[in-house]
Amino acid sequence: METNQKQFLYRLYLVASVLVFLGFGIGYKIFHIQYVDGDNYRNLAKNKTLQNFTIYPERGNIFSDDGSLLAASTTSFDIYFDAVTVSDVNFLKYSKDLSEKLSETLNKSKDFYMDRLVSAKDNNKRYQLIHRGVSIKNLNKIKQMPLFKMGGVRGGLIIEKKNSRDYPLNKIAERTIGYERLTKDDNFSGVGLEHAFGSKLRGKNGLQLMQKISNGKWKPISSSSKIEPVPGSDIISTINVGFQDITHHSLLEQLEDFEADHGTAVVMETETGEVKAISNLGRTSEGKYYERLNYAVGEHIEPGSTFKLMSIIAALEDDKVDVNNIVDTENGILDFYGAKVRDSKKGGYGKISVNEIFKVSSNTGIVKIINDAYKDDPKMFSNRLYNMGLNNKLGVSILGESNPKIPHPNDKDWNGLSLPWMVYGYGVLLSPLQILTFYNSVANNGEMVKPVFTRKNHLVSNKIVLNPSICSDDTIDKVKFMLENVVNDKGGTGYNIKSNIYKIAGKTGTGQVDYNTDNVQYISSFVGYFPADKPKYSCIVVIHKPNKKKGYYGSAVAAPVFKKIADKIYSLTPELVNYNNTEKFISSQIHSKLDKSLIDISDLSSIIGKNFKNILPALENLGFDVSFVGKGMIIKTFRFKNKSQKKIIISLTWSY
Repeated sequence: METNQKQFLYRLYLVASVLVFLGFGIGYKIFHIQYVDGDNYRNLAKNKTLQNFTIYPERGNIFSDDGSLLAASTTSFDIYFDAVTVSDVNFLKYSKDLSEKLSETLNKSKDFYMDRLVSAKDNNKRYQLIHRGVSIKNLNKIKQMPLFKMGGVRGGLIIEKKNSRDYPLNKIAERTIGYERLTKDDNFSGVGLEHAFGSKLRGKNGLQLMQKISNGKWKPISSSSKIEPVPGSDIISTINVGFQDITHHSLLEQLEDFEADHGTAVVMETETGEVKAISNLGRTSEGKYYERLNYAVGEHIEPGSTFKLMSIIAALEDDKVDVNNIVDTENGILDFYGAKVRDSKKGGYGKISVNEIFKVSSNTGIVKIINDAYKDDPKMFSNRLYNMGLNNKLGVSILGESNPKIPHPNDKDWNGLSLPWMVYGYGVLLSPLQILTFYNSVANNGEMVKPVFTRKNHLVSNKIVLNPSICSDDTIDKVKFMLENVVNDKGGTGYNIKSNIYKIAGKTGTGQVDYNTDNVQYISSFVGYFPADKPKYSCIVVIHKPNKKKGYYGSAVAAPVFKKIADKIYSLTPELVNYNNTEKFISSQIHSKLDKSLIDISDLSSIIGKNFKNILPALENLGFDVSFVGKGMIIKTFRFKNKSQKKIIISLTWSY
């Protein structure tokens, strides 16, 4: 009996000792957690329920040259209800009034909102959607509504800000306006103006303390540590909305007609280098066209006959030739080491002047001139082209500019065919924008200006001079005359686009591609400026791989696009218009329909996007009595009423 009692006491002491030991251990652990690691655990718990989230700022807008929006940030708000934080008393007191106010402001019934509020309260929902896409105007109203005006804690109001990007022109000039995206590694990628000027447009991020409430949802909470985001800055582009619309649709129509692979068209202001319009359209497998790539900036091509201007300027500057020299075109065929240079005219042009060679675009003529002049010193020719800046990139703001290539005798691949081939644009690589910039410098009396896509402000250009003088004034005068003859003299390759209202100067180009295969394709181009006597705008049109059965010469494929663009821009530019011919011009160029005393102008694309203030002076100078109906930028109707009375009625609508 005594032995059993001792064993029991022994076991009891043992258990008690273990319990005491465990008690000390637990006590020590509690003490350590509370006082030693307490701060760490409290911070860990806090971090799981409270976090700082990035607040993205409103991105800056991109405007056209007249203030129209090309890219705009729009802000909206999603409204949620946290039913848990709202007391039952306040909910019963204010929920009905809140539903009625929401119904008055938003486009749903009061029963709809009441059902959502009640459902959230009954189910203790912390993130019940009330309405998406609320405007700032309506948000301010919602903040003052019953219950919600108590704020995020007592009133249960949760506001989520949403930023989106809108493009009023939709797909027009899409690759030029561009886009910018944040990559997974927190870098930015994109194209066009959006990316080129991203650092200015982005603004500066802010920080908002958020509380985790349920199902991975986070609720913003008031905090003195909140950092407000800084909105991005706006930029003013050089793009003219009206010109862009004209250029886009003129190019698109021709691409569709000729079933071409892709094409580009660019309009530049001569004096400043401002790019007023740029269109880049590529063909899908279904035969539709869209802005696939920025061909004008990023694609380098063999320029074909448009390079003859560069060649003739070099020869004139080096006193190798004069425009009145007579050259034998050798029946239209020249042989270089078994390779043939051929004229498009079978049998050639016989003996003609340098001026005529340029006008009819004789390949044999221009090659003979340059080869005879430089065959003993080809470096002199290449160096002259280098001195004009043709081997340098333009350094435009839009990323992706292609590298030009001007062959030089120091190149490893230089051979006996290099000189004669480069004379008329083969072996040479230039982008359409680089070609246009050179032609623009001729129009600008020798001053080469950098193509620019933005302005300092609405009134001040970002003009940048790349080369103050590509050649002498004498040479400029001579080649200007030659460029005019291409279009205005009968027999010139551009004679089909001659205008009776104003003068065009330019050069056709027809270059072969895939010429080492059995399926030779063509690049059709035209580049020039207008009005020729006082250049205001330069323009290039390049169309790749048109359907050969329908045509492929630059004169037939590209030149008509140039003419259509130039005609419509000319009609929209009052300072260019010869007012004695304006009435005739409007009637002939805008597809007017005559009906006794009334002329309805149905093709409105030429005047879309123009402010009526810019049209008014031209019409009033003609003696017309002009009446306007409405306000704004986009002209919806345009009518001559009773020509003898000089009465015009123009209807307008707002353009935002």
